[in-house]
Amino acid sequence: MMKFHVIAALALAISGVATGLRPAEAADKPTVKVGYFSQLHDAAILDLPFGDLKDKVNFEYVKFQRYADAAIALVRGDIDISSLGYANLITEAAKNTDPNFKFITGLARGAINLVCSNDVKIADWPDLKGKTVGVVSGFPEIFIDDALRTHGQSEKDITKVNFAVAGPPVLQALKDKTVECVSVFEPFGATAVGGKYAYYPPTNIGDNSFKGLNNGIAASTAFIEKHGDLVGDIRNAANKSTAKFREDEGKWVDFIISSQGFPKDIVEIGVKRVTLDSTLYPTEAATLSANMAALGLLKAKPSAEQLQRFFLQQ
Repeated sequence: MMKFHVIAALALAISGVATGLRPAEAADKPTVKVGYFSQLHDAAILDLPFGDLKDKVNFEYVKFQRYADAAIALVRGDIDISSLGYANLITEAAKNTDPNFKFITGLARGAINLVCSNDVKIADWPDLKGKTVGVVSGFPEIFIDDALRTHGQSEKDITKVNFAVAGPPVLQALKDKTVECVSVFEPFGATAVGGKYAYYPPTNIGDNSFKGLNNGIAASTAFIEKHGDLVGDIRNAANKSTAKFREDEGKWVDFIISSQGFPKDIVEIGVKRVTLDSTLYPTEAATLSANMAALGLLKAKPSAEQLQRFFLQQ
């Protein structure tokens, strides 16, 4: 199986050359440009070329580092569909304009976790009081703040050290004990745990008021209007992949290792902290939008009616 993080190899593998199709046959199939992220919870969107549509659609993948950039690409029409965070859908909905993209199905909940240094003992939520916690700006901060409130604590009970993005500096701070815990995306949490210098405490920050919503598959409105039937086929294929990986964790692990090149031990740890889920959650998205507004990430939260417009009716 190809490495999705090597775009040239991926484009070749799904162009029809690697599948044995002649160029003319491959050219007859519709081409869908797909935004993706190298992360455990993008399994279903990465699996599209190997499911029901493998002989019917050419998928061209474009890797992104930030959901915000993928959202811009969707709006501009540079890509047709993409993995996208709920926060980006909410940010767009808050503009009170017509949707430039819509969520067509869900991908995952959770996938953002709290990990703590091995010598910091956290057995329950009150144990976090007074701790220094590294927080990646955006979703990880929303997760821990809401989880603390949900479990009778306050975000003011911890001392936050903010990081602009997830990556080695966050893990190094945990290693150096500059911080005692970090709220971080997977697979960075699994990397720390796999490195034997941190652990997952029983305080699951995905257990929050908005069900730990993380990401879904968004399609541009223009693509939906032009290819409505194909959008439905993509949704169905992605949902089958989600069900497949949920039912057989080993298949999920093997797929991520082969497609993303992640170490096996990290993937095996990380997948247990992610919930693959194709359900869409507009009600919980409204709760999440209130959290975002409280953090100053939105000037005003969108109405429930406006949010609903950003979910494709099935």
